[in-house]
Amino acid sequence: MKRLISCLTLLIILGVATPLLAKILGLYPIGNRGNGPAHDTEIVIADNSDATTEDENTSSKPTSGSDSGGPLQDKMSDSGGLFGDLYIIDRYEGTEIKNVPAVDGNGDPILVLGDWIDENGNPVINPDSGLPYQVYQQSWTTADAVGGEPKLTEGFARYTIDDDENGGYLTNPMTGDIYYPAPYPSQCVQPVADFERWGDISSKSGLPNNRIPIVMTYDATWERTECEIAPGVFITSGETWTDGNTYYKDIYWSDLVQEVEFGRLNVGRAPDAVHDRSFDEAINNINKADWIWIDAAGRMVLRTKIYDEFLTEADGTPILLETVEKAIDSPLENLALYLKLMLDGHLITPADDREPIDNSLNGGIPAWKALDLVDGPSNALRPTIDIKKMISFGLGHLVDAQGIGTYYTQTDEEGQLVVTDTPCDGCEEWYGIKTLSDDDECAAQDFEFTASFLAAAADKTGHMTVDKIVYFNSIMGINKVVGYSEYNEDGTPADGAINYRKNPVYFDYGPNLTEYARTYTYQNRGEVADWGGDGVPATYTGTTFVLAESATAGTWVETEIILNKMVFDNQDLSGNNIRGFRWMSEDDLRTIEYIHTYQIPGLR
Repeated sequence: MKRLISCLTLLIILGVATPLLAKILGLYPIGNRGNGPAHDTEIVIADNSDATTEDENTSSKPTSGSDSGGPLQDKMSDSGGLFGDLYIIDRYEGTEIKNVPAVDGNGDPILVLGDWIDENGNPVINPDSGLPYQVYQQSWTTADAVGGEPKLTEGFARYTIDDDENGGYLTNPMTGDIYYPAPYPSQCVQPVADFERWGDISSKSGLPNNRIPIVMTYDATWERTECEIAPGVFITSGETWTDGNTYYKDIYWSDLVQEVEFGRLNVGRAPDAVHDRSFDEAINNINKADWIWIDAAGRMVLRTKIYDEFLTEADGTPILLETVEKAIDSPLENLALYLKLMLDGHLITPADDREPIDNSLNGGIPAWKALDLVDGPSNALRPTIDIKKMISFGLGHLVDAQGIGTYYTQTDEEGQLVVTDTPCDGCEEWYGIKTLSDDDECAAQDFEFTASFLAAAADKTGHMTVDKIVYFNSIMGINKVVGYSEYNEDGTPADGAINYRKNPVYFDYGPNLTEYARTYTYQNRGEVADWGGDGVPATYTGTTFVLAESATAGTWVETEIILNKMVFDNQDLSGNNIRGFRWMSEDDLRTIEYIHTYQIPGLR
């Protein structure tokens, strides 16, 4: 690798990002996340008394709406930043205190004189004194870790400087050797090996948490550290590993890097208009239902009465053709419901977001052109959920927004939607909200539904992992990992706007997610025991009916099974924060797979 200043590449006993991870294009910036200054940036040398945390805004409630625009927007799918391969890395649980490189009020790194810390996080010792060398390196402050955000390396790489005049490298006058200390911490993500596939690799790597060894390179020209997987061999040809298998080819450290498989969740990269249409379809179906409950996997089940379009009774009552009971099982609809509930904390479409969907925002037929088509898009307002109906079903927590009330809408002469608090000629009356509130957030029981929505959108035979959830939230804009918090009208970042690439904001499950308990959850799922109503939710038996093989081989009969026993073998499990949400969604996915395999065809 050619540099104006040559770099010493060192094998790091920490486990960080690979060159493959560098392809993530900024989700977790490879290197020091911009902590090192650019060439025209002032370096502040001070103590920690004025230190602030560079990513003190790493957890806040993201919002949807027009303020998420700009040249990169806030969704990495829009900027192309998440179209590369994504890998499993070491992440925080959400209960830890993390170290954060300290910066001053202007965002410039604070350098302090102290022990020289190397790439392994260990002090570099002066052999003459037996004490660590004293050098200027960036100091640390602390912050609460958000569950799911990456654990970043804290070591400082070393580097060499070319001696252009005499050849070779310049000597560091402090140590007498050729190595210089990087002033800024590496801050690289750390890929991990699969315990189930490889077992504990620490006997080979010497690292905790099954981290994979990396090499770290500090580039003094650009003042940043870059990381890649160590090029060595993990298992040599002919070696028998602890799994009992003998491998007859070399297994390299890079072979242990795990890619996250998204499967059907890749539809999340679709344009916003696709998600909006899918959400509206789900809301229309919910509004048509005369009863709503949940199935064994937590999915919404809608009971809808279908009437003849033309035939009526003598008194004009429409003739009932059939009653349909069906779960919302469309991946697109479930994904749209997940996105809405995670972002806004409810399923109500506000008045200021009810104009007809513009298909031109991210591809498709531009609205202005489609209106010329004979069978073009409808100019009807987007639907909003029937709040009173949801409350009557005991699902009021899904529509518990701030500012609910009556409002009126009409379209002016220029075709613009006008919203008012007072009745007017030609206005339509609605019950809902006029705009979103920052005070609304996904909390408590909402997570049971977001977990189910996410599971129903995913592959039945796949698995939900923390990495998949975090990456997917970043793709969908729930995590803010690219773009800026605010833009000017011309699309440039506003003064003082947060740069999410340098200071990513992750959705924090911790404050609002109550502990998940599998046994309790599935004791309260399955067949309906009491239908509830008048604001009381339905209750459930903890059982469901499936096809099971009888004592007569090849004969399958309708059988009532206990969910905890048949799906989970009576194994309890609990969790908090993002781990708890991960198990929520994973258990829902396992239940969907089980029901899909054994459900009685007439009940599907």
